[in-house]
Amino acid sequence: MSQLRVIVCRVDDKDNDKMTEIAAFNIPEMDISELKPDTALDELEATTQQVGQKILRGLFQARWNEVDKELAEAYRQSFPPWTGCG
Repeated sequence: MSQLRVIVCRVDDKDNDKMTEIAAFNIPEMDISELKPDTALDELEATTQQVGQKILRGLFQARWNEVDKELAEAYRQSFPPWTGCG
């Protein structure tokens, strides 16, 4: 048995084969026998929307964390080096 997984990763600009995994999301399995013909499409759409939002939230959170880190580093660099007391 297998399942589908979406992986969010950082790709190195210099080497497209070098990737760092940031997050992974397993797509939930659906038991086809439990789907009712009248609501199957609605259930599949709802699951797709929930999982999609979770994936996008993880992707953008990872990006926002990187932006925050870059801005904090730029702010830190704006101060002269500390030479100690006296």
